[in-house]
Amino acid sequence: MISKEVFSRDRLAVGLAVCTLLLLLVFFYGLHQNVAGLGQEIEELKSLNSAVLMLESRHTMLDSKVTELNTLPRKTTVMTMENQVRSMAHAADDLEQRLGGRHRDKLSVIRTLLQEIGQDLHDSK
Repeated sequence: MISKEVFSRDRLAVGLAVCTLLLLLVFFYGLHQNVAGLGQEIEELKSLNSAVLMLESRHTMLDSKVTELNTLPRKTTVMTMENQVRSMAHAADDLEQRLGGRHRDKLSVIRTLLQEIGQDLHDSK
């Protein structure tokens, strides 16, 4: 009978060892699947990070273009004023040729002042 009890205990121990081994195999297979999934997620995060960096550089480029476009109204205003001053200088030149005497000297001063204003506007662009 002792041999039958020992044989039963041995069978129980072998059965527990096999169950433990199967449980370990299932555990390690699940762990391997999780690690593989994490590797794939890390690769996706890397590609997402590069996409974010690309979008950030595009955002910076667009910000610089918006800043440049915001300066255009000032430039066009200055160009318009410069053209008006140039037109007034030509009108003063035309009047200077038509009028004589003391008016001619005053129109010459006016034309010179208008040319200086036009040059200042041109330099401020």
